[in-house]
Amino acid sequence: MAEVLKEWLSQRLQRPIKWEAVEFGEKMKDGYIIASVLLSYHVINEEKYYYIRSSSNIDEIKNNWKLLKEWLHFIDINITDTDLNHIMDGRGSTLLRLFYQLFLHLDKKDRTDFIKRERKMVSNLVEKINHRFKVDIVSEEKEVSVDDLSRPLLNEKLFIEWQRKKEQQVKDTYDFVRHKYSKIIADIKERATSPVKLPGDKPKKISEKDKRDMDKFCLKYPCKFQNYSYEELLELDQKFVERKKALIDSEWAHNYMDNLFSKMHKKTDSEEFQKQLRNVISGSLWDLSVAEEESKLDTEFAKKVMKISQFEKQMGTQIMETRQQARNLVKNRIAGESEFVEQRTQQFNQFLDNMKEEINLGLVEIDFEKQRQNMLHKKLYAEKMKRKRQHYYEICYDTVLSVIDYATKYAYFKRLLENDIPEHFIHEWKTLYYKQQPIFDILDPMEDMLKDTAIEEEIIPEEEEIIRLELDRQEALNESEFAEYHNYLYPWTLERLIPNYEQESEERKYEYLGNRVLGHLVYTLLEIKYPYPPQRPPANLPDFTSKAIIRGLPDRSITIPMQTLLNARKIHVVRIEAAINFCLRKFKTEMIGCTDIDLSFDKFIAVALEEESKEIIKLMKAEDEAVSKSSEANLSLISGPVPANVKQTQTPKTIPEEEITLSTAADLGHYAYKALCSGDFLTEYLLAAMIVEYVKDQDDINGIVIINYPNTYREAQILEETFSGKAPPDEGELDDSDDIYLEESIRKHRKEEKDPYKEIRVSKLVNDPHKKRIEKPFESYFTCYLKLKETEDILQEVVIWDLTEENSDFIDRFYAALGINYSMYYEVIEKEQLALICKYVIGDYSLPLKSTDNLFGENVMSLLDFPSSEDKRTKSKIVKSEIMNSKSKEKMRHGSKISKMSLTSELAVVKAPDSKEELKDDKTISIENIHEASEKSVSKSNVSVEEINIAAGEEDWDYGEIPISEIIGIALATCWEEVEKTYIHDMQQLFLAIRLQMNCVVPYTRFIKDKMEQIITLPSRKQDLVSSFQKQYNEFENDWRDVNLTKNEWHCRIKELQIKLYQICDERKVFAEKQRQALICENWTLEELTTMVNTYISCMQTELNRSILTFQAFHDFYIAMLKRLPPNDRLSSKDLAKIYRESDETSGSKKGGEDKLFRQLKNAFQDLQLKNIEIDYSNNPFNMIIENNVKFALKVIKDTNDSYRSIISREYSEIAKIVPVAKKKDENTSSESINEEEIFKQNALKCIEEWTMAINGEMFRANLRIIALQYKCFKDMKLFNDNIYGAFMDIQNNINNYYLNEIQSVDRLCKYLQMAVEGGKKIPESLILEHDKFIIDPNLLQFMPDEIAETDNGPTDTGGTQFRVAQLSRLRSQLKIIAPKGIALQRAFIYILQDFIIFGKENCEGPMFPEGWRSIDPEQVPKLTFLLFGETAYIDWRDFLIYCLNIQFPTAEELLTVRKKFRCRDLEAKELIERDDFIKEKLWFESEIDPEDKCAQLRNNLVKHFLFELFETAENLMNYSAFLLAFCKSINPIEGFAMALSMCIGKKICFSFEECEEVICKLIRDKKYRDECLACALKCSILFLDTVLTNVINTCEGTSLIELEYTEPPPEDKKGKKGAKAGGSKAKKIESSQSARLPKTQKSVTDGSKVAQSATDVKMTYICRPCEEETEVVEEKEPEKEEVQEEEKIEPQPDPNLAYAVSQEVIWNVLKICLPWHFNLLPEEKVTPYVAQVKEAMARLQTDTDNKDIYVAKFVSEPHICKILHKAHKFTAINLDEEIKKVCL
Repeated sequence: MAEVLKEWLSQRLQRPIKWEAVEFGEKMKDGYIIASVLLSYHVINEEKYYYIRSSSNIDEIKNNWKLLKEWLHFIDINITDTDLNHIMDGRGSTLLRLFYQLFLHLDKKDRTDFIKRERKMVSNLVEKINHRFKVDIVSEEKEVSVDDLSRPLLNEKLFIEWQRKKEQQVKDTYDFVRHKYSKIIADIKERATSPVKLPGDKPKKISEKDKRDMDKFCLKYPCKFQNYSYEELLELDQKFVERKKALIDSEWAHNYMDNLFSKMHKKTDSEEFQKQLRNVISGSLWDLSVAEEESKLDTEFAKKVMKISQFEKQMGTQIMETRQQARNLVKNRIAGESEFVEQRTQQFNQFLDNMKEEINLGLVEIDFEKQRQNMLHKKLYAEKMKRKRQHYYEICYDTVLSVIDYATKYAYFKRLLENDIPEHFIHEWKTLYYKQQPIFDILDPMEDMLKDTAIEEEIIPEEEEIIRLELDRQEALNESEFAEYHNYLYPWTLERLIPNYEQESEERKYEYLGNRVLGHLVYTLLEIKYPYPPQRPPANLPDFTSKAIIRGLPDRSITIPMQTLLNARKIHVVRIEAAINFCLRKFKTEMIGCTDIDLSFDKFIAVALEEESKEIIKLMKAEDEAVSKSSEANLSLISGPVPANVKQTQTPKTIPEEEITLSTAADLGHYAYKALCSGDFLTEYLLAAMIVEYVKDQDDINGIVIINYPNTYREAQILEETFSGKAPPDEGELDDSDDIYLEESIRKHRKEEKDPYKEIRVSKLVNDPHKKRIEKPFESYFTCYLKLKETEDILQEVVIWDLTEENSDFIDRFYAALGINYSMYYEVIEKEQLALICKYVIGDYSLPLKSTDNLFGENVMSLLDFPSSEDKRTKSKIVKSEIMNSKSKEKMRHGSKISKMSLTSELAVVKAPDSKEELKDDKTISIENIHEASEKSVSKSNVSVEEINIAAGEEDWDYGEIPISEIIGIALATCWEEVEKTYIHDMQQLFLAIRLQMNCVVPYTRFIKDKMEQIITLPSRKQDLVSSFQKQYNEFENDWRDVNLTKNEWHCRIKELQIKLYQICDERKVFAEKQRQALICENWTLEELTTMVNTYISCMQTELNRSILTFQAFHDFYIAMLKRLPPNDRLSSKDLAKIYRESDETSGSKKGGEDKLFRQLKNAFQDLQLKNIEIDYSNNPFNMIIENNVKFALKVIKDTNDSYRSIISREYSEIAKIVPVAKKKDENTSSESINEEEIFKQNALKCIEEWTMAINGEMFRANLRIIALQYKCFKDMKLFNDNIYGAFMDIQNNINNYYLNEIQSVDRLCKYLQMAVEGGKKIPESLILEHDKFIIDPNLLQFMPDEIAETDNGPTDTGGTQFRVAQLSRLRSQLKIIAPKGIALQRAFIYILQDFIIFGKENCEGPMFPEGWRSIDPEQVPKLTFLLFGETAYIDWRDFLIYCLNIQFPTAEELLTVRKKFRCRDLEAKELIERDDFIKEKLWFESEIDPEDKCAQLRNNLVKHFLFELFETAENLMNYSAFLLAFCKSINPIEGFAMALSMCIGKKICFSFEECEEVICKLIRDKKYRDECLACALKCSILFLDTVLTNVINTCEGTSLIELEYTEPPPEDKKGKKGAKAGGSKAKKIESSQSARLPKTQKSVTDGSKVAQSATDVKMTYICRPCEEETEVVEEKEPEKEEVQEEEKIEPQPDPNLAYAVSQEVIWNVLKICLPWHFNLLPEEKVTPYVAQVKEAMARLQTDTDNKDIYVAKFVSEPHICKILHKAHKFTAINLDEEIKKVCL
């Protein structure tokens, strides 16, 4: 059915449908496809279909199904809410059921439509005859969809139509009668006359008052008009008379009565008249109605008669016509059937074509989907690789940053320390690097993170984040340092710390074993406080010897004899139906008196939905009938018949109001009863639980065998879990590709359990010495799994060695991997075969095999009641087993191996005799080998256990197991957790304090060095003395300078000056040394070392406290084990002695004074520092304090150990006294109590050994820790002292060196003064004696020298603008800082020039500009800049420096020569040249320098170095291309631009259009000629190809008659022209159908002959007609004009040494490099139009060359290009002096 639905959906939806359950459910659950099906059948229209949305959103899916539910109701398909929820959940079964209903309802409509179409088709095929009967096709109206509210009206449509028609008829009749009645009334009114007045007296006139009184009386006493009888009237009359007598006779009464009588008479007259009138009218109306109806009846009767006569006449004619039409119909039907068959054949062929097309489309979609998937996989792979690379990049990036930070910090400390960095800091940085923490300090100073934040008023979030990051960084260091300390890693390695330490010493061994015992204590207590999650308990069943499963048992009746055979072994046969009935009966029995439970199996079968459930219920019914019969029989036998008239009790078993407590079996029966009543199937868990309860109910059994259950692996998995408490692996977790893999996956499977305490059941100090809880691999609860397989001929079956998916179920392969699978073939099961099956159930694997009497009891087989052989099943008696996989046998038990051997021997009848013998021998040998191997292994294990002596705490030590009270265990565990937490926290905080102290060393040393540097270099009055002496000496008269006495006097004064300067130097040295001693006396180092020593003493105190608490924990733990009670005695901790600064911190000292010990340490330490003595282990004053504390701590630990050893000895003596009481014959003491005492004694002795090892190990551990802390303290103090000592020694050396340099400077000053005195000259230069240096500054003169004064008197040029090279170098360095790449804003450059000209940096090097520049007005600087650089926003300051050099600009030839030289040295073509090579090359401006002029040569050399540095790109490398481009300048900027292009291409360029006009024009003409020739060649090629193709088509495909077209000959050939006109007559083109491919313009035959004739000339073969004509003309005139051309005109030839055109790329490169501010910096067209102008010019000129090159002469002639080159002065050679003169003027 699924295939039919699939084909139906594919046909309706025109696309393939996938039928997998998950995909089908997910695709169909939104209802979009169902709506498409309804639309295809026109159940809904397009408007309704629009409301359905294809989506995975649950809200949209609900909206879709809300509409679909109403539409499906129209076609009588109702969906329940449960089914609707299942459909929206994507369940395939519910969707499949819905589509099946759709198919049944819609396919019927489809077939009806098909029949209508066929009938319509047949009716169209029949020939129509012209007669008076007309047959019209009634168009079918589409069925209108309505909602549920309108459906009742549609169902009553006919009745409503009838009511409407009836209403219309009644309305018409009513209107007619009303109209007729209105006419009658009108006639009566016309004929009516005034009523006849009866004769009589006139009424009396009554006054108005009387009238009013009468009216009131009438209203008060109204008259009642009734129809009285005659007797009643007489009585009324009599009463009236009597009343009248009683009334007072008055006039008013008479008047009233008269008035009353008159009214009565009037009324009576009017009523009579109306009655008469009514009778008259009704009579006349009746007469008229009768006459009208009679006339109508006559008319209708006449019409009917007339119609009948006409119809009879027509029927006669119609019968004759019908006969003829029938004949025609027969003929037409035959023709229609033939056409219909043909049409069906065509439709079938069309259907096949559609199917093929669908298949092809499906293949195309598959290919497309495959390509899409491949593309997606590629994208996913690319994205994966991208993210992987990004991840690796981030890792590498972070790593590189960390390495950079490490290198930076290393270099920073190297610079600070000016020596090797201590290993302590390097190790800390490495730790930070490995912990992925910042190497640099985040918070500076770090002590701020220890401040109390509660005191602060406000904390900025940024500061809080910085503190948090720094705390995280320190926390990482704390954890790392504690791990290193705890594990004895660097720098806490014992070999490195403790001298002469042996790693393999006895102490380390005891420490290791003690830690393991401590781990046993800790993890035992933690397991008590944080227990492991409990395992699921197995079923509460005895340990049965036999537990078997049999599948494939064909008949229930076989179980009865099987139970008979197994009774001897007390093995119970369990059937699934028996277990279910047992629980149901339990439920029914326990509910008696409350609820009547009806176990109606027929009702269960009727309600059940699945066939499997029905089969189980049938078996339950049969089982129940058998049980009920047996129970009735047993009851009748026991109690006999029930006597008559005996009243049975009706008391309920349970009071209804009370809550009924069901047993487990009854509760399971309750669930089963509910499931069976509702038609649901019984779950696997329920069945397994009922089997367990059924087995529990059986008494005195030793085994079970479950029949025909489980049948699937899922059922087996739940059954195994129920019985054993361990669930087998899920099927998806097992690898079933091979039996080895399956067995391995079962063995490796471990169930993952959620352990909430896994993370906290861990200690950070000790490891768990217990063996890890290793879960055993899954083992089956059952001992045998037997699969029975029926076969028709057992001889055809072979032994199956490999279990595969084709020949077995997964449950078979699973049990085969476990080694308990047995399979058997059978044709019939009789007694012998049943006995063999029972043997496997029993598990009789021993040899020799036992007889059936031994197994099942005597004569049981002979007396066995077994079904007779007349049964259908009994055909043969051969049984053949299916042997398991040989690879699985290796994992079987020894007993299972023997069973398989017996099985093989039993089946030997099937195999050949030779194979039987060999198999038997092999199996016998293997059994003997197994027994021998097992005996040897047992003997070896006994020897090894006796020889080995295991110490407590070793790997194989079995720890004593004596239970501890849970309350005590939890308390001890909590206590240890607090000890461990406190110990780790205290040690980490102490390590942090030590680290902070060590980190203060480098900053402090840097601080004292910087401070002393400032003190050493303080200013002095030496310069004042020197300046005053120089002034006195220079003011002395020159005439007296050469006198010896004067010289002697000056020498004496110089000596006095020297002595004064010496005194100043001595004073400065003494002051610096005093400041150094003051720093030492501040005792910062002593205080820091004191804090460090106290910190290490705190570490020792922490270790001592931990050791004492550990001793106490051992004592509490083992005492609680041995005595079942917690101990009462507690240990107290001892405090170590620390160093206190103030006396109030210690007892016995004067309050407020300095501590005596601290004072002694300070004096000793200060003496060592002042004497510059290096502190080591021998002279360190802190060593004595540390050693005393260490000795005290070790003594406390030793005493504690000794005290506990005595406690242990007492406990051991008490335990040794325990002796198990000997059992006597008359004593009633059980063996269990004696065994408990013996076990307790053994465990107690183990606990004593563990306790002893634990306290010894703890003692050695604490000793090692304290000694390690002692030596680590020594090492850190040594490192701290060495750094401080080195800093102070460096300061002393700096003081000494500075003093020596000052003395030497004074000596040099005095020597210089003495030389001046001896020479008799003044000292114009400034003499500077600052710090420790002596400087003579020639740039700063005290007075004007005589030589300069003399030159000032002569004529001099004060307007010089020549720069010195040094000035240009300084200017270059300043400009390079502002604009490193050379390009600067023009406005910024103007400001810089103004600053340099006005202010000029006046220092020792002199002004930056020549004197001539000072005459320039700063306001004229912008004008000068404009003259130099033109109108531009940016400038290149390197051009300014080139102008300032005032050197000659080169020509193009000189530039190309220099370029060639440079390229010869640039072998790699990198456009770079080294300094030496550049200096060696001779430049163009060096030819004019006089070689004998040294100054010129020096300036030339300096200029070349300056130019090299100006264009230097890297160290010792210059870009010579940029250098040459900078000198491409000329008076004509166009020439300069051409020079730049020449420099780029290496060839001189012709840029003048006047000089190159003829050559360029010739080249352009040649290019045009080549283009024309190419166009002609292309045209001729096209024509030639058309001709060839036309001829080929005409030759191959057919013949055509073509109109001969007229071809006009050349103008000169007039005869040919006339001939062509004479023969050119037009005709119509007659072609065959195959010649339609010919072109419309066809060459004539005559043209083809001409082409053939011209083919004799080789040169003109491939030339088109225009070229041919030109060639012919030249050939005709050649003799006349040949000599004239040679004499008069010479064609210009291009010069090979010149370049006329360059590529556009070269021009762009030159413009962008030389004028970047026009083409790179401002590329927008709105800002500058230069780019667009150049592009426009190039677009016009690129057509002149073949490769779009540009002729330079034409390019520079463009107006825009010429304007750009003249506007920007980049290529203009400028004379700086002339421009300055223009500005100054």
